[in-house]
Amino acid sequence: MIPTTGMIWIVIGCNCLIALCALWVAWQLVKLRQTLRGVARALLDAERSTHGVLGGAPEVIIIGQRGVAGLRSQLPRWQRQQRNVRLFLTLVSWISRYSTPWLRRQRR
Repeated sequence: MIPTTGMIWIVIGCNCLIALCALWVAWQLVKLRQTLRGVARALLDAERSTHGVLGGAPEVIIIGQRGVAGLRSQLPRWQRQQRNVRLFLTLVSWISRYSTPWLRRQRR
């Protein structure tokens, strides 16, 4: 059986349609590749600048932690001093409150 010319044109048409679809998919993949390349470059630039800014952060954090630990170790001493200052100020307040009338009586 010999294929008719109409059938040959249908096969050629289907092949052309498949080729055009494959060409469109290839073009979309090329565009996607370019977009991904740009995103990768942007991420690399962001990583470089972030590394430049935060590169010394671990050392600074460790120094800060040491300072906080030192302050925490001194906290009980400061609390004792605060208590002593409060007692002193309370004593001065009582003396000024109760000695003022006594001093007025003494002057008369």
